[in-house]
Amino acid sequence: MKQLWLITVLFAVALSLAAQDETVRVTHRFDWRRSVDTKYQGLVYGFLTGAWKMTPAAGGWTDVEARYELASESRRDNALTEKAVDAEKVSRFRIDPKGAMTGFTGDGVPYYRNFPAPLPSDAGPGSVWTGTGELVGDFLGTGTSTRIPILVEYRWVGPGTYGGTPVIQVKTQYALRYQSGQDPHGDPTLSRSDGTHLGMVSYDASSHKVLFIRETAQELFTSTTGRKVGNDGILLTFFEGVPALGTASLVATLNQTLGRPAAPPPPSPPSGGPSGGPDRGSPPPPSAPSPGLGATMADVSDLKIEADPRGVKLTLENLRFVADQAALLPGEDQRLATIANLLKTVPGRNLLIVGHTAAIGTVESQDDLSIDRAKSIVDKLRVAGIPAQRLLYEGRGGRDPVATNDTEAGRAQNRRVEILILDQ
Repeated sequence: MKQLWLITVLFAVALSLAAQDETVRVTHRFDWRRSVDTKYQGLVYGFLTGAWKMTPAAGGWTDVEARYELASESRRDNALTEKAVDAEKVSRFRIDPKGAMTGFTGDGVPYYRNFPAPLPSDAGPGSVWTGTGELVGDFLGTGTSTRIPILVEYRWVGPGTYGGTPVIQVKTQYALRYQSGQDPHGDPTLSRSDGTHLGMVSYDASSHKVLFIRETAQELFTSTTGRKVGNDGILLTFFEGVPALGTASLVATLNQTLGRPAAPPPPSPPSGGPSGGPDRGSPPPPSAPSPGLGATMADVSDLKIEADPRGVKLTLENLRFVADQAALLPGEDQRLATIANLLKTVPGRNLLIVGHTAAIGTVESQDDLSIDRAKSIVDKLRVAGIPAQRLLYEGRGGRDPVATNDTEAGRAQNRRVEILILDQ
């Protein structure tokens, strides 16, 4: 089941008072004991990373674009390894001067809305207060999201530390109470929800920004057919302000690092064969120095670097694989080492590796091959020194062609690997 409704939490006070463009990285992890129809299914783990780009607007409002990469659930704890991306979700909304989120459009993120509430200015020992919000998700895995209203009780705990930063800790508690039809635009097969979330929110002691949330949850979602899906476990949410990526300047810097003009050269003619291998008799790419990375680095003259809505995209069309396999041909390791060294000049950003194929064979075979090839690139980058926790990968099969699939030249262009330096 691809039920990835992880927590997304509002920096309520900080966002509403944003005085300039800001980006906040949001990372979520969950660790569930899953049951279906009261039968234990085992442990599942999930991961979600996103970025909120916040732009101040007139009247004290803030415009937000929220973009998330959702990792597939797995049966092992892969918190510190590369993640397979299941989907990307994007939404836009506004935050009013009091910190309330409104006007949501897009793919159903963020999942938690108007939670946690801003820390009251007069809160202190013994303080208890309440706030309303919504939990939004595809709880039964049908592809349709549902909004579940929540009434949250907040209880002052006191000072503490998080990562060496002084914080104010506040306990939270709310129940999941949903009855069929409460959300007229929600999943019609969701009959009811039951359960409780108990949490601890860490607010920065100085700025009152939310830094970390830990929740334990027990949930039960019932469909109109009587099917029941239960989750019992822990949800963690981490927040980190990150400097703006500076997309245009980064594109220029990366090209200059490779000894190029600021504008990238036109792509080289494709050299892939019908199944992703080289044209028979084609020589390997020539070696050439890359002045910014050292004279012994391999040639990456076919590497295209450009701006992308998600950050900066590096496209290598002529990366050569064994036909119909994910194994790289000899000589390609050196080229990937050059790319890895280039990526190391941009520390602290998550990287999404996307595999693409030509539209040959079944959709399933295209998807499988593109995932395997993306994963093989991830493995090479990890060996070359890119931290595993920064790496995400996805296979897009033949769904995103950049050229026609009616000619061999076009199909060769469609067989490509993209590396996205994400703005998060």
